[in-house]
Amino acid sequence: MDEIVITGISGRLPESNNLEEFWENLINGVDMVTEDNRRWTPGLHGLPKRNGKLKDISHFDAVFFGVHPKQANTMDPQLRLMLEIAYEAIVDGGLNPATLRGSKTGVYIGVSGSEAGEAFSRDPEELLGYSMTGCQRAMLANRLSYFFDFCVMYYVK
Repeated sequence: MDEIVITGISGRLPESNNLEEFWENLINGVDMVTEDNRRWTPGLHGLPKRNGKLKDISHFDAVFFGVHPKQANTMDPQLRLMLEIAYEAIVDGGLNPATLRGSKTGVYIGVSGSEAGEAFSRDPEELLGYSMTGCQRAMLANRLSYFFDFCVMYYVK
């Protein structure tokens, strides 16, 4: 059995929808640390007034990724972004993602905490079961392996 490594890359960074835009911002001296209320009111809960934020986290092609619209609306933005970025990285690595279906592909993810679960479950009257699975960090690798139909061992830390 041959072992291979997919060496594609993708990402979302402050004020940058992709790595090329991030590089352009860097070499052009663009200040990507801003003070605005796109995500939080500046200074909220003692957060710094200026911080690096992604341009837009609201757009997600739920149909493409096989996610029910109700679940997509209560899914942690990290999970939505992870699906998009993983797909882009595979394509960047020169592969058609469809050719990986059923393959023995490992999924290893490092993820930080998120306030999404708390935000979506704050009001018990509005609580949907979709937010339970869409905001669990342990589900990141599951969702990725399910979408790509990997036969995997996975690890989330």
